[in-house]
Amino acid sequence: MALVLIVDDEEPVRRMIGAAVKRAGHDVMQAESAEAAVEVMQKRQADVVFTDISMPGHDGRWLTIQLRKRYPCTAVVLATSVTDLPTTITLRFGVLSYLIKPFDLDAVQHALKLAVAWHDETEAKGATRVEEDQLNQWLDSLQIL
Repeated sequence: MALVLIVDDEEPVRRMIGAAVKRAGHDVMQAESAEAAVEVMQKRQADVVFTDISMPGHDGRWLTIQLRKRYPCTAVVLATSVTDLPTTITLRFGVLSYLIKPFDLDAVQHALKLAVAWHDETEAKGATRVEEDQLNQWLDSLQIL
């Protein structure tokens, strides 16, 4: 069972993703902003973070960079309403996957499964810092299975 932090300025989005995560058997925490997410993580570190890219104040990319620096084993899934955002842009920030709004629940479940697996493998290796190359190698290994 993983601990998942959902970060979005829209409460219905947090609730919807939270319900999907709970149905998959995981625990959920929520934050309404990137700044609030950092505070939540300081109290209890999540294994996986689902974050919106566009929020008032700091955005999801800023949050991802903060998470990578402080919590290298935390997996990040980025949510966006931009439908033509190339994967290479999101991966550059250390994001494992991204979801397009409105969400498809199958996509949420797939991203969650991918993120939990990455977190578990990274934590088992005792990683203190995750390099972009390591992330890309791990993602590439999934594509050949």
